[in-house]
Amino acid sequence: MKTQRGRKSLTAATTLPKTPVLVSNQRLPAPAHLTDAEMAIWNQVVSDQPASAFTETHIPMLEIYCRHVVQGRILSDEVLNFDRAWLADDDGLKRYDKLLGMVERESRAANAAARALRITRQSLHPTVVGNDVMRHNKSRKPWETPETIEQ
Repeated sequence: MKTQRGRKSLTAATTLPKTPVLVSNQRLPAPAHLTDAEMAIWNQVVSDQPASAFTETHIPMLEIYCRHVVQGRILSDEVLNFDRAWLADDDGLKRYDKLLGMVERESRAANAAARALRITRQSLHPTVVGNDVMRHNKSRKPWETPETIEQ
């Protein structure tokens, strides 16, 4: 098959890829093998976005995100229920440190999956994050004097 060299024509650039797309009003259903807590996270994420935001190719990453969020919550509960008296013993301190490390790993993994799915606040509202930079650029530069600005 011969491919076209050079710039693509307008029709070639505007044709849609041949990937399965859900009907605009149909949400991506949660897989049956997820736990109830993971399904709740799934439904929350999927219903928060437009119906066409997720396709079948997003299923593995959504599963990973849901699992990490649920595991992070379970580990956070373990940290909250940790008896402070156990911190007096070296073994208790090591266990507490290990739990905190596990919570951090789950948080990082969930955040990485959220970034990959583009469901973070910055991904959803890029203008909110960029407003500070735009406001800063409108101010006068240190080398500009009032006379050079008026000209």
